[in-house]
Amino acid sequence: MPDSKTVTIAIDELVARQSSAGLTDKVSRLIDQFAENAEVYTSEQADTVDHVIARLIADVTPEGRMAIAERVAGDPKAPLRVVEQLAEDDWIDVAAPVLARSPRLSEETLLRVIDSKGQSHLLAISRRRAIPPVVADTLALRGNRAVVRALARNAGAQLSNETRSLLDQRQRARFEELRKAPRKAVEYPAELSREDGGGMLRCRLIDISKTGAKLMLATMARPSGPLLLSFASNAVKRSCELVWQDGRDIGVRFT
Repeated sequence: MPDSKTVTIAIDELVARQSSAGLTDKVSRLIDQFAENAEVYTSEQADTVDHVIARLIADVTPEGRMAIAERVAGDPKAPLRVVEQLAEDDWIDVAAPVLARSPRLSEETLLRVIDSKGQSHLLAISRRRAIPPVVADTLALRGNRAVVRALARNAGAQLSNETRSLLDQRQRARFEELRKAPRKAVEYPAELSREDGGGMLRCRLIDISKTGAKLMLATMARPSGPLLLSFASNAVKRSCELVWQDGRDIGVRFT
């Protein structure tokens, strides 16, 4: 069995021999080599090859990374570091197939993606065949409506009873607000802050009625307590309270 130094030299020679080919082809060749030797590599050798491939992928074009992501998404023996790097790619077309299908991703990695990426990444995770409780609950709490709908339809999403109850409460709150007063669609910049003047959040006013409003927060946050909504260049100010939240979308009731 070759040692790790020999493996590294073999990889360097492979990349050099394929100098006329594109980087995507080189990486694909290395992934094939990894799969062929997965049963005989020591853990050190596997980690060495994985590290080299991940380093090369950083320089591959988005289109090339998309092709590589599709290649490894369903492979239970794919290089772990490579899979994690693709899952955390900012390009959703790269990350989506891995997030939705790869059996190599741990709960820790999925939670890291949920915490650091946008709703499109969360939506991809919500379509996994099996979603463990901690991941499903975090998606439900941080995801927007599309993510929550995908979770509700996913038989493999293991939502806790508490989270299911919370989602039901949000849905009832929306229906109740719609029943009480018709909403008018708008698109205004706004600010939401605590009534004591702290914790200002920039947001957009999406719709409004006599009893409340829907807002989209500029960044992920958890507003709480007595709140003050300001819009129309601060000409209009309304005291309010949070009644539901789906990711950065929130609903407030005027008080």
